[in-house]
This record gives sequence, structure tokens and C-alpha cells, in this order.
Amino acid sequence: MAQNNNQMDFQEKYLSRGQLIWRAFLKHKLGVGALVVLIVLYLMALFADFLSPYNPAEQSLRHTYSPPTKVYRTYKGQRTKPYVLPSMSYVDKITYERTYKEMLFPRRLVIEKADGTRMTYELGKDGVESFKFSVNRVESIKVNGQWYDVKKSPAITDYFLFNYNENVLNKGVSRFETTSAVAQEMFFKTYKDRFGLTSEYDVEAVAVTEILDSIVIKKDGKFEMIKGKVVDYDYKTYPIKWFIKSWTGKLLWLFPSKLHLFGVDNYDNNQFVKFYIMGADLFGRDVFSRIVFASRISLSIGLIGVFITIAFALVFGGISGYYGGLVDEAFMRFAEIIMSIPGFYLMIMLRAVLPLDLPSTQIYLLIVFILSFIGWAGTSRVIRGLVLSIREREFVEAAVAIGLSNWKVLTRHVLPNTTTYLIVNATLRIPGYILGEAGLSFLGLGIREPQASWGLMLAQAQDVYVITRASWLLIPGVFIFVTVLAFNFVGDALRDALDPRSLG
Repeated sequence: MAQNNNQMDFQEKYLSRGQLIWRAFLKHKLGVGALVVLIVLYLMALFADFLSPYNPAEQSLRHTYSPPTKVYRTYKGQRTKPYVLPSMSYVDKITYERTYKEMLFPRRLVIEKADGTRMTYELGKDGVESFKFSVNRVESIKVNGQWYDVKKSPAITDYFLFNYNENVLNKGVSRFETTSAVAQEMFFKTYKDRFGLTSEYDVEAVAVTEILDSIVIKKDGKFEMIKGKVVDYDYKTYPIKWFIKSWTGKLLWLFPSKLHLFGVDNYDNNQFVKFYIMGADLFGRDVFSRIVFASRISLSIGLIGVFITIAFALVFGGISGYYGGLVDEAFMRFAEIIMSIPGFYLMIMLRAVLPLDLPSTQIYLLIVFILSFIGWAGTSRVIRGLVLSIREREFVEAAVAIGLSNWKVLTRHVLPNTTTYLIVNATLRIPGYILGEAGLSFLGLGIREPQASWGLMLAQAQDVYVITRASWLLIPGVFIFVTVLAFNFVGDALRDALDPRSLG
């Protein structure tokens, strides 16, 4: 039997240590996913002006605690591009709760006159400038099985008629009946003496009838009154667009730009039109825009704080471990004193001794200093232990033997070998600094208005009303949670990847 000997050529490939570490890191799926999340968050902070549809300091008291804006994809039953509608708020006089209702601003009317003829009016065409409606409103209550008219009042509703009553447009007459306890209580208090009512349950039902009386058209600067009813209409919609121009921001802190990633096209500057994808706060400011800008403070504090902490730890730990003696005793005893004080209380104490009326920029720098000061002691002790071990190795003895100074040996051969530990330590410490800033801001000792941080935004949401009625103000807490979790996952993945046993 003939045997075929197949000869296969194998090519050897040698990977550097960095490539081996990256290959091991990619095996950690949670770590890779967390790294992507962190990259997205830091890009969001870097391009905050471009991503924010509104100026984070812009207030709109018409939209206090406005919920996330509803996005529509259909118009009169037809599929269309995404758009939003104007909205306004009012405080219920019975429950004192703020309620938001969407408004329909007509742009085209088809009116049937008393003689049966139809006329079409459209804003901006044939000199038509605006519409107005005059409506008679009749309120009635049902007592002992009979209806009684209790109020007749004309009301000029302008565009707001379209807000709550489309039946008026279609039929000319609309009647709403309700047996809600709120309505019964309201009418009982008003008419109890007139009808001799003993309790709100004597009001069996409430009805509101609205009759379209007249339509006023402003055309070429003149007003024209028309008797009839609206049989068809189109209302204004405000489309959501990509790459839209609105408020002026600074791209990368340097270049003024009005271009933003997305926003609503408010083509007629309607003051009721807003696009809040995450709602609004007490002052009507866009929560999403404030979260994006707040990420600059919350995310940068962690990076800058860790950088300063590592610098302190390398100086104190490296010198202590390499020189030893009295220097080691002095540095390490000081570090132990810092470590003996609980970190959060030390942070509050350091912040409390500083003036409370400082600008946000100075407060930001102080918080970075405070967080760095309380974090370096523990890291310096670990660095000292690593240096004690590294200075006894052969390559360090060889460097000393060829005549290098102690400073060059320490900075070129000893401290660089602590890099692996410092990378892992940094990724695990950054979440602590982010939480530290959030804690200070939550207690009113951190970033102040008009600047924003995730902790400050969360502090403004510590109210029963917010928790029950405006829960979207708690979204910054979600960002803090996701960021801290992502850094921990990346730290775990780096720790595993830097383990020599995982390099293969």
C-alpha cells in the first residue's frame, strides 16, 4: 500500500507582550463590552456641545418638570417622519398637580359656511395670517335625575381649542359627560347652596357642552368673521432632524458652532415646542443636555484624581522603598495617619474647612485635590512593597554596578516595573473618585449651579414629588451606576490579562 506523505509547513509567529495582553483581554467579554461603554461615555463628554440639542443652562418655566417628549410617527393615519407637538402645562386647581397637554396649532382649515359652501384657509397663503375661534361653553350638573345649566360663558380659545376637543371641529357641537369624584366635588362646593346639596354624591354627573359660534380669520392685516363649522383641518407638526442648527456651542472648547447632532425643527419659533428626550427639571432645562455636560466633570474628576494619586504614590512609595531608613519611617507613618481616618469623613472635613462660596471652577479643582489626597496613602504602601522586591533583582544590581545614580536606577528600572499594578489600581480607583464627587455634590459640598455634575443632578432629585411624578430626574444615577460598573469590569479584565498565566 502506497502511503502519501503530506508535508505541511508551519510558520511561527512571535507576539510581543503587548499583543499577548490584548489577546488575553479580548477573551474577557464583559471587559470588552465595558471598555466600549467607557469609550462612548468619554466621547459623549468630549463632544458635549455637539450632542446637546439645547443649552444646558437655558430655562423654560413653561416646561417645568416636563416629561420626556412623545415622538409621533403617524399623521392622520399615514406613516410619516418622526415629529413632536407643542405642549403646555397647567396646575389643576383641585389637586394642585402640574399636568402637561399637547396642543394642535392649525395651519389649514376647511370651513363649511351656513349656505353649504366650503372655503379653505392656509397659513402663509393668500394673505392668511392667523385663526381665532369663539366658543360658547355650557356647564351642567345632574341632580335628582334632572340636568341643570349652571354656567354659560363665552371663551376665546384661540389655538387652544384644538388642544382638547376635536369633536368641535368635526360636528360643531361637543358634549362631555363625567362622573369623576374630582368634578363632583368641585361643582358641589360651587353650587351646594343653590341646590341645597348635602354631599358631593348629590351631583350625579357633570356635563360640559361647547358650541362653535364663530371663526375669525386674519387676512392681509384685516379680520374676517365667518359663521360655520370646521369640517377638515391640518395642524402644525415639528419634525425631528439630524444635524440641525440651534444654539451656539463650542466644539472641543475652541470652535463656536451651531450644528448639533439632532433636534427639533422649530421653524416658526413656537415657544411651546421642546424636544426633551429625558424630560426637563424644575427650571425647564433639558435633562439630557445637562447629563451630557455633567459627564465632563464627573468623568474627568476620576481620571485627573487618579493621575495625581499615582504621582503622589510613586514619589512617596518609591522613595520609601528604595532608600529605606528614616525616610521610609517618616513617609510611611504619615501615610498610615492618612489611612487611619475614614475616607468619606476626611473628604467632608477637608471640604468643610474651605470657603463655601467659591466658584464652580475652583470647587472642581479643590474636589480633585481632596480626592487625590485621601487616595494616595494606600497605593503608596503597595508601591513601597513592590520597590523593596524589585530593588533586589539582578538587573537593578547591574544598573548600580555600572555606575548609574540612585535617581536613574529608581526612575528607569524600578518604578517602570510597577506599571502593571498601577494600571489595574487606576481602573479600580476611578469609580471611587466618581462616587466621591457625587457624594460631595449630593450633600451640597461639591459642584454648584449653574454648572452640573451627575451628583448635583441627583441631589436635586431628592424630593418625594420628583420620585413619584418626575422620576426621569433620577437618570443621572443610572449613568453613575453604569460608569462605575464599567470601570470595575475593565479593571477585572486587565487584572486577568496582565496575569502571566493568562498570556499563553
